[in-house]
Amino acid sequence: MSNETHDTTADTESDSNPLQATRRTALRGAGLTSLLAMGIGSASASQPRNEMSAGDRTDSRVASIAEDAYFYGLQQVIFYETRFNYTQKKDSDVFVGVNRLYYPNEGRPITADFTAVVSPNATTLYGQGFLDLQDEPIVIEMPEVTDRYFSLELMDQYGIYPLYAGNQFNGTDARSYLILPDGYEGDIPGDFAATDVVQAPTKTLLTEVRYALRDSTDESEIAFVNDLHEKTTITPLSEWLANDHSGVPRAEQSVVPGDYDTVPRMEDLTTQQVENQTAADFFTLLTLVLNDPSMSLIDDSRKEAAMLDRLQEVGIGPGLEFEWSALDNDVQEALTCGFENGFECVRTTGQEGLVDMNGWQVLAPTGDFRTDWLARAVMADFGYAGPDSPKSHVAGFRFTDASGDPLDGSTRYTITFDLDNLPPVTEFWEVPIYDAQGYFVENELDRYSINSYMLEAGLLHTEANELVIYVQHEKPDDSEKVQNWLPAPAGGMRFAARFYGPYWSVVDGSYDMPEVVPVEE
Repeated sequence: MSNETHDTTADTESDSNPLQATRRTALRGAGLTSLLAMGIGSASASQPRNEMSAGDRTDSRVASIAEDAYFYGLQQVIFYETRFNYTQKKDSDVFVGVNRLYYPNEGRPITADFTAVVSPNATTLYGQGFLDLQDEPIVIEMPEVTDRYFSLELMDQYGIYPLYAGNQFNGTDARSYLILPDGYEGDIPGDFAATDVVQAPTKTLLTEVRYALRDSTDESEIAFVNDLHEKTTITPLSEWLANDHSGVPRAEQSVVPGDYDTVPRMEDLTTQQVENQTAADFFTLLTLVLNDPSMSLIDDSRKEAAMLDRLQEVGIGPGLEFEWSALDNDVQEALTCGFENGFECVRTTGQEGLVDMNGWQVLAPTGDFRTDWLARAVMADFGYAGPDSPKSHVAGFRFTDASGDPLDGSTRYTITFDLDNLPPVTEFWEVPIYDAQGYFVENELDRYSINSYMLEAGLLHTEANELVIYVQHEKPDDSEKVQNWLPAPAGGMRFAARFYGPYWSVVDGSYDMPEVVPVEE
């Protein structure tokens, strides 16, 4: 999937010629000056009605820039706002400061009150946090894990993953990873295997740690995973060296808030950001992103350099100050139009433009988020912090039933798996359910997914070589159906099935994933 058609300036010179005026030292206000020079809103009333006025052409160009900017910047803007929530908003439920992990629900299974991340995973106890590498490298230590899926993944602000680690990738032994910031030229201790020294493309990273939870109702199982959490450490290199070349436990670390520029509306955007943000919010935050010293631009990217050239026309970019309220009304309207068009395009692509797997829409990115902005924006909107490669896991979204009607809790559904044709994975699969915005909804079972661990443990009822999942809002009357009940929200809803360690038949959509079938009343 590509959005090359949205890049109208693809022939711009390569930024191997640094394009300093655009990328680093653009003059303050240059973009607004260029807009005034274009004459937005200055069309003559006597101009023929069948000709586009200069103002209309300019409005159209600004809207086009804004739409492409939405594709280009949605991932980075969500990254910036999410980092604020984790590292700066001290009254936030997820506040932990920099270089520390937040464990949702205090290390217990995620429930409906967790809204910090869209489409959260329900079959792992995971931790998330933000690394700040501006002062020095960071050491991440992982314990030995031999009996379950686990992973450590790092994501930069562009949605690119410089590290995938865990049992799928490099075995089950305890390991220590040294994370070097962009441009690091300091000493590297000899303690680290060369394979475990990671050169980050930036100076800030989202960190994700996952440990599989085989049974969310088993307190001893939860305690075991919590112990793995305690053995997972994130430590600045200087502290690691001072601690006898060992990680400092999370409980012994000071909470260090992040120090990043903010705007007044940031407090309002820490939940359901995509739905809540306005055009003013988006372009103001994009300005913060492009002026943040911890967020390195992509080296040698012609496409990004071209986008920054275009953004400069509307007063956004490195070295520029952007103030929405100072813009002419016509400019605001054009930016809003492009922003709204971008939003609708991302939503439409997310629902219709992905790989079809018998009605499930598989988002299986190829790792080319450097240039595939629309795919990056879809991932940011539908499953933020999902991987940039199918080698870890992929998601299969579902918004309609087998009849093509939108999913809704007022209807009862079944999903029937053939036990001889279960999803082909090396690790595990799960089918979580969300409301229309991608969040868990409270139910009497505190159950938000059905997964392969439940099937393996005999916790689900099977008959005639089938596993039937009952998806409905009301609790079934039959006890066997209750055993396989996936409680649905009362209104609109969606699925984001996960396939950890997928075989290629899942990635390319050739696996026959069962339909979501409405039950005839």
